[in-house]
Amino acid sequence: MGEKSEIRVKFEIGEIKFEAEGSAELVERERSIFNNTLLPAAIDAIVRTRSVAQQSSAYIEKPASQQPPILASTNELLPEAVGLETEVDLSRATLVSFIKKYGSLTEPDFVLFSAYFDELKNKTSYFTKDDAERYYDEARKSKPQNISMCLNRLAQKGLIIDATDVEQKSPKPYRVSSEGIEYIRNYSPKNATEKKTTSSKKSRKRHSKEKSVYTDINCDELNLMSYPSVKELKDFKEKMLLVLYIVTKEQKGEWFTTDDVLCLLTDIFGEAATKDQVNGVFSREKLWFKTKKEDNRTKRKLLNQGISFAESLKTTDSSLTTQ
Repeated sequence: MGEKSEIRVKFEIGEIKFEAEGSAELVERERSIFNNTLLPAAIDAIVRTRSVAQQSSAYIEKPASQQPPILASTNELLPEAVGLETEVDLSRATLVSFIKKYGSLTEPDFVLFSAYFDELKNKTSYFTKDDAERYYDEARKSKPQNISMCLNRLAQKGLIIDATDVEQKSPKPYRVSSEGIEYIRNYSPKNATEKKTTSSKKSRKRHSKEKSVYTDINCDELNLMSYPSVKELKDFKEKMLLVLYIVTKEQKGEWFTTDDVLCLLTDIFGEAATKDQVNGVFSREKLWFKTKKEDNRTKRKLLNQGISFAESLKTTDSSLTTQ
């Protein structure tokens, strides 16, 4: 594998200059911030300054050849046509005022939009789980039970990416991706019916999560780089056994109810799962689990056969990646 190629972009718009150098992703992000925030503010300042100057010296006429070039419409000046934010003076904006115009947001969307606002206003280059928690404090919102789940979902959708160029490794650094910026620009507030439906679904989901002791588990602490990717497995049984194996191996727990497995698969790892699927694995592979009753709930623990099956997935994945 060769080194990542770097590019350099430089252009001038009248008296305004832009220059950036680095990876394509970094240059695109810098260009986007310039187009959306700095350029409109600069144009506005130049226009106001010239307007005042013209009013104060209206009796002096310059020959047409000496007149400074009039700034054309913004879209004609940009290297690429982009949608510009109408609020460019973020020095007077708060996270609450920025978020308010987007209406009722889902938890992942709130984190995404907040990270983008933080980047625009404070010129941050990345954010972490700790920053996401801070966003909730700044917006005076109650925090979700598992912020890591929000980050996982955003990453799965490609709306945020790992900030691999940041030396800090814990907590894990993220960055809003180009797709994430595009998603924010094109976002339109949901109507009342959509909000009601979404709220109902979220309430049902929270209800199921409250039943699980694994609701607050943090994916950043699961050492997932040491295991095969759950997402790349095709068979549901393989996904389920690997998840239980990882949680057990990382000493986050060893006994699981059906609701626990659903919480881990759907809320923590972002996989589709139903009670019938989970109970089906428990029923077909009885010898792989130890069973006990506690508080009128059936709990199961991985036995050697189940552990061996999960470890075989790890071995298979390692052999494939080394070929």
